[in-house]
Amino acid sequence: MADDELDDGQPHGGVVMCKPGSLCNDTRMGETTQRFSALQQPLLCAAIHFFHRHIRSDPDVLPRMEGNQMFKYFFEVQYHNKPDLNRIFPESVHDCSPLHVCSFILSILHQGIFSVSAFIVSIIYLSRFKEQSHITLHACTWRPLFLTSLLLADKMWEDKPVRNSSLAKLFPVLNNAELNKMEGEFLGMVRFNVLVTPDLFCSFCEKLLVEQTHQEITRCVANSEFVATLQADDGSVGGPSVQQESQGASQTQQDPGPGGDFGAGAHPAP
Repeated sequence: MADDELDDGQPHGGVVMCKPGSLCNDTRMGETTQRFSALQQPLLCAAIHFFHRHIRSDPDVLPRMEGNQMFKYFFEVQYHNKPDLNRIFPESVHDCSPLHVCSFILSILHQGIFSVSAFIVSIIYLSRFKEQSHITLHACTWRPLFLTSLLLADKMWEDKPVRNSSLAKLFPVLNNAELNKMEGEFLGMVRFNVLVTPDLFCSFCEKLLVEQTHQEITRCVANSEFVATLQADDGSVGGPSVQQESQGASQTQQDPGPGGDFGAGAHPAP
């Protein structure tokens, strides 16, 4: 499996993706289930690192993306024309440092009361979107793309999802109508393929946990309000396993295919 592929959890070349000792529990193989709540912080660190390392800011991206309609649509700078928009948004649009990316993601997750599992699913959705649109995750596109994929994941994953209008208040660069439009464009591009099977969720969690997370991201996560709430919740009795958690977005249906390559725009030209 290539470095940046999201696997579909199905056997490849006779190798079973869900191995003994892995996160995915399979009682037929005598594997051990790990409680998802105990792994949330390392998974969060790894997911943010995975997201950050695919953001590009090199000058050749803009000329190559000139004909890509989705890149143009999610290009954030054009939405900075809102009256009374806090200058912190336009001033930080080119900042794709580990600290900024991590702080922004944590702030949205905390204020929007999003779950770690929804964030992980949003990365899988974004992989599918990139595969279909050939868009590059760029310094000026990642925030709108992150928010759109997170909204969709939350709607599929949670019983009481965050409203688009509420997220528009957290990120006033985009209004409710613009978020709705982005959501529609995103869904159309992935052909409404929003199913995530337990196997795919578990195999991606396994992939995340082998990430060599940037120290700045690890520190930022450890000191965040969002992680403090996770630790408080983890003090409660019980808690779902990774496989139980992965049942949230998919029941008995089958995933139509792999999540694609999240790094499609990070190495070869799209």
